[in-house]
Amino acid sequence: MTYPAPAFPKRLEIELSSDCNLRCTYCPRHYVDKLKGYIDFELFKRIINEASSYPETIIVLHRRGESMLHPKFKDILNYAAGKFKDVQMATNATLLNKDKFDAIVGAITFLSFSMDAPESYNKTRIPAKYHIVERNILDFLDFNKGRVKIQVSLVKTENTPEKDIQIFKNIWHDKVDRVRIYEEHSKNGVFGALKAPRAVRSPCVMPIYEMLIYDDGNVGRCNHDWNGDPMGSVKSQTLYEIWNSTKYKNLREQQSSLQFTDSVCKKCDSWYPEIGNQGTGEVVEK
Repeated sequence: MTYPAPAFPKRLEIELSSDCNLRCTYCPRHYVDKLKGYIDFELFKRIINEASSYPETIIVLHRRGESMLHPKFKDILNYAAGKFKDVQMATNATLLNKDKFDAIVGAITFLSFSMDAPESYNKTRIPAKYHIVERNILDFLDFNKGRVKIQVSLVKTENTPEKDIQIFKNIWHDKVDRVRIYEEHSKNGVFGALKAPRAVRSPCVMPIYEMLIYDDGNVGRCNHDWNGDPMGSVKSQTLYEIWNSTKYKNLREQQSSLQFTDSVCKKCDSWYPEIGNQGTGEVVEK
């Protein structure tokens, strides 16, 4: 099987902050120490400057923490605005307020709100309060008027009642563009692991599709790589150099052959057999 990669990532995920203001009960953060960082604004600009030569690249402005905690959040959005066809972000919406609305609409094309059903929210997304966050989102939706495509997502755990999932869908399906139900991952500290492992392994498209840049400039494999050995560092290398490095080529060969020595990939159940489709969970489009 051939496993060709483009000359530059099709999707570039940039972690603005590894810090977070919530302690969600199912979050993999519980298994990683010292997640308190913020990307340097000058480093962010250097990343964007190189990537802007590839305007079709999808830019994603989040990963292990809450992006809106970054002290230069609006400056970051303003710098990325207009340079790419698609700029995405996910947020817990606790810090979403009217002061940020213009910057978000001016830069972001797809925004995902991480939520839960009302009955469970205050118990799982500690210490956030459902009624406050819901109001933040509704205020933004009223301001947005359809300009930014909106998703709300819920993490489905082994303890999530089916009625909560249906309630969640009923609340949001006619208010947003997309409702997504995520399967809980990274069980027992194994990043990317699912409660019910998938039976037949396929090559994962992430090494030929996405590059993840942590807040400190180190490069990870994908969104299920929380603390693996870095693929490189954008502080000392260009994005192009890292993407076309021997280490990346070796990772792609492992995916192609399904013979894994990489410590992150060989334990992962959350691989993507095709771009944009993991094959787990559920997506409801409006």
